[in-house]
Amino acid sequence: MTRMDLPADFTGKVALVVGGGRGIGSAVVEQFARRGATVVVADTDRLPSHFNHYESTQVTGYADAQKLAARMTESGLRVTAAQADATDEDDIRRLYADLAEDAGRLDAVVNAFGVTHVCPVERMELAEFQQVVSGNLDGVFLSAKHALPLLRSSGGGAIVNFSSVSGRSGFAKVAHYCAAKFGVVGFTAALAQEVARDGIRVNAVCPGIVRSNMWRYLLSEFVRPGESEEECWERMRTMIPQREFQTPEDLAELVAYLAAATKVTGQAISVDGGMTAP
Repeated sequence: MTRMDLPADFTGKVALVVGGGRGIGSAVVEQFARRGATVVVADTDRLPSHFNHYESTQVTGYADAQKLAARMTESGLRVTAAQADATDEDDIRRLYADLAEDAGRLDAVVNAFGVTHVCPVERMELAEFQQVVSGNLDGVFLSAKHALPLLRSSGGGAIVNFSSVSGRSGFAKVAHYCAAKFGVVGFTAALAQEVARDGIRVNAVCPGIVRSNMWRYLLSEFVRPGESEEECWERMRTMIPQREFQTPEDLAELVAYLAAATKVTGQAISVDGGMTAP
C-alpha cells in the first residue's frame, strides 16, 4: 500500500494542527488534508526567548503555515492558516473561538510544537529551564484545555500530543527538554482518564531521530572534533536498531491512526526504530 492509498477517511471532519507550519507538523497537515479533512494549521513567528533551537525570538512558523496552506489550497485541499503562540493563553483562546465560529466543530487536535536547547544542568539558568519546559508543556495544557469543550460538543474526537524519545529516556545536556517531554507523557495519560467517558481520546507520539531543524541543531552541538556533519549523522544512525532515520511522514501516519482509532487512549507510542525498546 502506498501513502496515497489512505484507509482512514476524514471527509467532513475538522482537524487543528498547532505547530504545523514546518517539519513533522506540516506532514501531519498534509496527511489529514489528503484524507479529506478540513485542516487549520496554527503557528507563530515569535518565541518568548532565545532559549530554543532557533536561538532567536524571531521564527517563520506562521509565515510557513501560510505558504503551506496556499500550496495545499492550490491542490484542491481545504487548509487554512492561523497565527497562534501555543504558550499564550489569549492566542489559544482566540484560536479555538475562531475555529468554533468558522467551522462549528472539531474532530482532532494535534499539538506538534516543541523547542529544545543544549546546556548542562550545572550551567543552566532558571530562565532557560523554565522557557524550555514552558515551550513544550504549557502549550499542550492550554491547547487541550480550550479544545475540550469544542471536541465534546462535536461528539468526541482525538487529541494527539507530541512527546519525544526524550520523554521515554534521559539524555545529557537536555534535562529541561526531557523533563518537559516526560511531562507531556504524564499529562496525556492523566487527561485520557478524565475525558474517556466523553468519547475523547488522548494519546502521545514519541519521535526518534528525524532530520529536522531541531535535530540539525542538536547535531551541531554534538559533532565531535574533526568529524564532518555527515559522519555525525551516521554515528547517530548507529543509535537506532533499525539503522534508519524516521521521517515526518512516519509520524504523520501514526497521528492519523490515533485520530481514527476509537479504542486507543492514554498511550505514548514511539516511532524511533527501536531506540527506546525495553
